[in-house]
Amino acid sequence: MDTTLQEYREMLAGQPAKTGKMLWKLAKKGNLQAVEALHGYYEKIITEAKTEKEAAKIRKQAFKVCLAGAGQNSPYWLIMTGEMYRYGIGTDKNGQKAFACYEKAAALGSVDAAVKVGRAYMNGIGVPVDYGESLRFFESAAGQDNPEAMVLLAYQYENGKGTATDYGKALEWLDRAERSCHGWLERELTERDRKDYQSLLGDVEQKRRHCEAVSCVEVLENETIPEEEKQKAFSRLLWLAGEGNDSRAQVHLGILYEEGKVVEKDEKKALDYYLMAARNGSTGAMNNIGNFYLHGKAVEKDLDKAFAWYQKAVELSGNAAAGCSLGMCFQYGYGTAVDYGKARYYYGESAKQGFGLAMYRLGCLYEQGLGVTKDVRMAKQYFGEALHCGYRDAALKL
Repeated sequence: MDTTLQEYREMLAGQPAKTGKMLWKLAKKGNLQAVEALHGYYEKIITEAKTEKEAAKIRKQAFKVCLAGAGQNSPYWLIMTGEMYRYGIGTDKNGQKAFACYEKAAALGSVDAAVKVGRAYMNGIGVPVDYGESLRFFESAAGQDNPEAMVLLAYQYENGKGTATDYGKALEWLDRAERSCHGWLERELTERDRKDYQSLLGDVEQKRRHCEAVSCVEVLENETIPEEEKQKAFSRLLWLAGEGNDSRAQVHLGILYEEGKVVEKDEKKALDYYLMAARNGSTGAMNNIGNFYLHGKAVEKDLDKAFAWYQKAVELSGNAAAGCSLGMCFQYGYGTAVDYGKARYYYGESAKQGFGLAMYRLGCLYEQGLGVTKDVRMAKQYFGEALHCGYRDAALKL
């Protein structure tokens, strides 16, 4: 009669050293019960490790056990092994090996692995970024009632990643994700899975409000839409920013009041909304607040505060606009000492994200030889890239 998983666990609790050796031999022969029992044991004892050296040894043992499970073409253990490669747990970080594990598990029919492969393509984990491929894998997983894939599809449609921007489709996928989560929550689940679906529902609501906010702004800026519809959209945007406490709605209201195109210009209200959004973690709002202090809009001009807001936005998320602003501060000494090396660095980090103004300013550094050897050819290359990314003033330099 085969030994059960529970029996293996009891044996480990009673005689860990002897049972551990026996289970490792079984794991190497492909016994997945032994693999699961051993891995669970290592997860338990690592919390009791007294030194980092001891914990590292346990992680390596856990990794070997995962490899044994993965060697049996088990999708679950392939995913676990992929995660350990991705984050460098018990082994060196290796994105390519992580991706190979995810891909193999997906080919074996694992829906969770298909989501992992999609995320890998979306974020460039072990493979070049390819939004078309991430979209394909998310669609496959969503077709098998995976709500996480539906939320990720909504993100791609919301941000135009691998497809045209379509807030309507984004909202449709979010609605489907919500229904799917509620369906899963009606089943018998582990406590961990239940918390995951509940957390996903929170993400759905947040993303829905983000999409709604943008949709409201599109209505307000469309001259062909009747005034009555615009009033409804503005009221909804106010609710999303206020009671809904949505950071994107707050940022958009800030922009509307700052620009004064569809509402009466009011820089004080604009700043208030940016501050609300910043409290909710919006790094875009933080960059805009920095601009207000830089130019003295609705507040007394304060270069130190401008620099601090830009720096906070960059530290939190590497915001491209804030990175460009921080580079400007280092170039001209706004709120900090002039440092062309740091200016070049922050412009470069911003440029990597496709921010045209940062490319233009890099070009200016090379054109003038500020912190770099003067190089007109390199300057023109950056001006060309800036123009390609939509910064029209770069055309004057070409």
